[in-house]
Amino acid sequence: MKCFVCQAELSGSKILLRHLRLVHGFVPGKNLRLKCVETGCGSVFGTFSGFRKHLHIKHTEQSDQNSDTIDNSETAEAEGQISSQTFDQIGSVGEVATTSVLLMSNKSTLDMCASAVAQLKVAGLSQSAVSGFVSSMEEIVFEIHSQAKDAALLCLPPHDIATKRKIENSIEHMENPFTFLNSEAKRKRLFTEKWGTVEPTEIVLGTRFDSRRNKTTGTFDQVVVTDKVAYIPILETLKAILQNRHLTDLFKPRHVPKEGVYFDLSDAAHFKSNPLFYTDKDALQIQLFYDDFETANPLGSKKGIHKLGAIYFTLRNFPPIFNSSLDNIHLCALFHAQDIRRYGFNSIIEPLVNDLKVLEIEGVKNPVSGSCIKGTIVQVTGDNLGLHSLLGFLESFGAQYCCRFCVLEKDRFQFVFSEDNPEVVLRTTEMHALHCKRLQDDSTLPHVYGVKRVCLLNSLKYFNTANNFAVDIMHDILEGVAQLEVKLVLQYIQHNFLSADDLAGRIHAFDYGYNQQKNRPPSVKLFGGSNDLGLNAIQSWCLLRNMPLLFGDLVQRDDKHWCLLLLLLQIVNIVFSPVLTEGMTIYLKHLIIEHHQLFKKLFPQKNLLPKHHIMIHYPQCIRKIGPILHMWCMRYEAKHKFFKTQLKSFKNITKTLANKHQSCMAMHWESFSQYRLTLGPGKMVELDELKGGMEMASKLGVDISERVYSVKWIKHHGTEYRPDFIICTEVACEMPVFYKIKTIAVKDENVLLCGTLMETLCFDDHYHAFTVRMHPDRILKSVNVNELCYFKPFDLQMKYGTTDSALHIVPYCHFMQM
Repeated sequence: MKCFVCQAELSGSKILLRHLRLVHGFVPGKNLRLKCVETGCGSVFGTFSGFRKHLHIKHTEQSDQNSDTIDNSETAEAEGQISSQTFDQIGSVGEVATTSVLLMSNKSTLDMCASAVAQLKVAGLSQSAVSGFVSSMEEIVFEIHSQAKDAALLCLPPHDIATKRKIENSIEHMENPFTFLNSEAKRKRLFTEKWGTVEPTEIVLGTRFDSRRNKTTGTFDQVVVTDKVAYIPILETLKAILQNRHLTDLFKPRHVPKEGVYFDLSDAAHFKSNPLFYTDKDALQIQLFYDDFETANPLGSKKGIHKLGAIYFTLRNFPPIFNSSLDNIHLCALFHAQDIRRYGFNSIIEPLVNDLKVLEIEGVKNPVSGSCIKGTIVQVTGDNLGLHSLLGFLESFGAQYCCRFCVLEKDRFQFVFSEDNPEVVLRTTEMHALHCKRLQDDSTLPHVYGVKRVCLLNSLKYFNTANNFAVDIMHDILEGVAQLEVKLVLQYIQHNFLSADDLAGRIHAFDYGYNQQKNRPPSVKLFGGSNDLGLNAIQSWCLLRNMPLLFGDLVQRDDKHWCLLLLLLQIVNIVFSPVLTEGMTIYLKHLIIEHHQLFKKLFPQKNLLPKHHIMIHYPQCIRKIGPILHMWCMRYEAKHKFFKTQLKSFKNITKTLANKHQSCMAMHWESFSQYRLTLGPGKMVELDELKGGMEMASKLGVDISERVYSVKWIKHHGTEYRPDFIICTEVACEMPVFYKIKTIAVKDENVLLCGTLMETLCFDDHYHAFTVRMHPDRILKSVNVNELCYFKPFDLQMKYGTTDSALHIVPYCHFMQM
C-alpha cells in the first residue's frame, strides 16, 4: 500500500489509514480528500470508511496480506527510532507500543472526536444537546475499554499474574477522548487551541431602560439593558486567512490585463486611480456587505424584535469562484437592527473603522512571507436600503433626492434615461464633502441633496462613499424591474392570447431543463397592487430567461410588448456577464435608453421604479469597478442561513451566534482546500474503454491504456456537470461553440469533460436563444473543467406548444470572444 502524500510503502490498509491519521494529521470533515494510488488508481474519497471499503474490494491482493507476518526485527528497529519517517514503515497497533506512537494515536483520536463534536455544533444543535451527546459517548468509550480489558485478560493463562496487571494498568490509563470535551469550557478551549478561533469581542453601545415581565409578581419592571455589538476583529481574521499556505497561489494575477476589457476589479478605473492599489498591486482588497435578517419566525409575534444586522467581508484578491463559497465570506459584526436607530451606524462600525485605519497605515504581517500587507475597502455592497443606511444617504426612495450616484430629482426619473443628459449631475468626493459640511454646520437640516449624515468610513485614507459604485443586480433587476415588467407582459398575453388557466398551465408544464428544475417558478401573482410576481430572485431569473420559449409562439415578431421583454433580456445578459468590454458598456447605455423609452410609451400610466433609474448608472459602474456580477448579494444573503437555522439563546443572541459562527469558520479553515470537487459514483477504467478516450489521452499526455476514474457526475466549486449537459468551450466568429457532454473522467486533480460538437446555426432574436443541432461530423473534444469559456452548463430546450423540433440553448450572459 502506498501513501499518496509522501509515497511511503506500507504493509496493509490498516497501517495506511493509521499512517494518514497519525503522520499526516487527516481527520474526518467535509474537506477530507483521500486518494488511492494503487496500480494507477485515481479514486478519491471523502471518508475513511469509503476509502477502507475501496481498498478491501478493489485492491484485495495488497490490502492486508502482510499484516500478521511482520518479523520481529522490523518491530525492534521501530522501537529503537520513532519518527514520522520510521513510523511509515511499521505495522499496526499490535506491532509497536512506544510512548511516542501512543501519544500520536491519542492526539489523532482526540482530533477525530473534536471534529465530530464541532460538526454537531455547526449543524445547529443546542449546547445541552451537544453536552448530552458527549456524556453518552464518554460512557460508551469507558464501556469499550472495560470490554477490551476483559477480552484481553481471558486470552491469558490464569497463572500469568504479571501480564494481567500490565494489561489492566495499560487499559485503565488509556485516555477517554470525550473526557476532554465534556463541558462547554473544555470544548471551547480545545477548539481554540486546535483551530485558532478568532474570538468575537463585545463593544458596548450604551444602556437604556426596558420593560421586562417579573415572573414572580407578573408585573412589568423597568430594567437596565446594555446594548452591545459582537465584533470580530478584522485584523485577526486577516491574519488567520494569511496563515494558510494554500492561498499563496490564489493571490497571483488570474489573467493578462487587456486594454478596454473588464475581467475583474483590477481592470477598472477606480482600482487604477486608488493610490494604495496603484503603488501596491498585492494590497488586500476588502469588499464589505451589510444586510438585516430575521432570526425568529418572520410571521410570528417576535418579528422585528430579534432582527439582526450583519456586516460580512470577502477578499477580492481571490477569484470569484473561490469567494462564492460561504466558508470564504467572513463575519465582521453582528448587532440588533434596532440599535442603528438608537445609536446610529457610525457607533456600530467604529471598531471596524479603527482596525481598517491600522490596516491602511501599518498593515498586517503575512506569516508565510514575513512581510506586512496593507489593505483597505474597495467597495461596500448590499441592497439599496442597506447601502443608503450604511453610507449615510436617505433611506426613503420616495424622497426628492433618492439616488446615491447623482443629484437628479425623482420626478425627472420618468424622462431622463442617460448619464449623458446635462440634468444628471454625478456625485463627486468634493460635492459629497460640501454636503456633509453643510449638515455639520446646520444641525437643523434633515438632509442635503439626499445626504442624511456623515459616514465614518469617509475617515479612511483610501475610501470615500462617493466612489462606491457597487450596485446589486439581484435586487434591482431580479426582484425589481424584471418582476414588474414580466408581470405586465404576462397580463398583456393573458388579455390577448390565453386564459389565466392556460397561462398558468404553460408556466407549470414547461420543461425548464435539469439545471433549472430547482428554480422553476411555482406560481405567479398576476393581479393585485404589488409590482412583483411573488417569486424569489433565482425563480424570477429562471422565468425571465425562459419567457421567449414559453410564449414566443403566440406573439408577432414586431410586437412592441415583446420587444420590451427582449430589450430587458439583452440588458440582463450584459450585466450578468463575467467579462465585458468598453464597447459593451456603450451598447448597454443605448439599450437602457431604448428600453426605458419603450416602457413609458407602452405604459404611460406606470411610473418607472427608482431601480429603473439606477440602471442608467450601470455602464459607468462597470467602467469604474468591472463586471457588476461580482457585487451582487446572492451569495452574501445565502450566508444568513447559518444564523437562521442555529438554535440560539435570545438573552444575548449576537454573542451566541457570533461564537458559533467563529467556531464553525475555524473548523472549516483548518481543513481548507482550494480544490472543491465532489465526485459521483464511478469506476476505474482504461481510457480506451471510454467514448472519447483517445481525445482524453491526448489532453492528458498519457497512453491510451492509462487508467482513469470514470464518473456519472461531478460538482466542481458547486457547479454540477453530467452527461448530456451542454458546455461552452470558446467563442469563435462571435458565436459560442457548444459541446454535449458524453464522458466525465478524473485523473489526479484533472477533471476532463469529453463531448460531441454542436453546430450553432443562429441566434433567434424572437426566442432569445441559440438554435443548435448535432454536428454532422460528430466531432469529439476533451476539455479540462478549468478551461471552460463559461463555467455554467446549459440544457437543450424546445419551444412550448409547437411541432417544431428545433433545439435551443438559452444564454444566461453575453458571450464574448476572448
